[in-house]
Amino acid sequence: MEVMKCRILLLSLAIALASVAASAADFGVHAGYFWGDLKNWTVGADAMWPVGPVAFSPNIEYTRKEGVNFYAASGDIDLRFPSGGATYWIGAGPTYGYVEFQGAHASEWGWDANAGVAWKAGGVKPYVVGRYYKIKEFRASGASVGLRF
Repeated sequence: MEVMKCRILLLSLAIALASVAASAADFGVHAGYFWGDLKNWTVGADAMWPVGPVAFSPNIEYTRKEGVNFYAASGDIDLRFPSGGATYWIGAGPTYGYVEFQGAHASEWGWDANAGVAWKAGGVKPYVVGRYYKIKEFRASGASVGLRF
């Protein structure tokens, strides 16, 4: 009976998260490169929910290097500056880093800062973003290009 309750709760949570993601003002995917301690290509996904000049912008990054999986998930608050056809932003927020290697894993909280620009091109919004991560002793800065829908 407990297993069934857990499954129902997880399914309900998944449905709720999917509906929130589907209602996002902007949902995007991106790819880029990070320097510093990471020195590798990354892929990720993000969303942006604007409320006036401010937006809540969760982000997920993933990379794999020499058998090590690295994930970072951040929840940023961005200050947006619309100007004609482009929107610029700067932001920061807490970041959760997770590293996995040969079955072992470690995780730690840190922070990130970001800045970027997006513009409209038909039904999509191309964007460029620079990001800096600081998680305990780990530091990496990088840039990504992406598309928001």
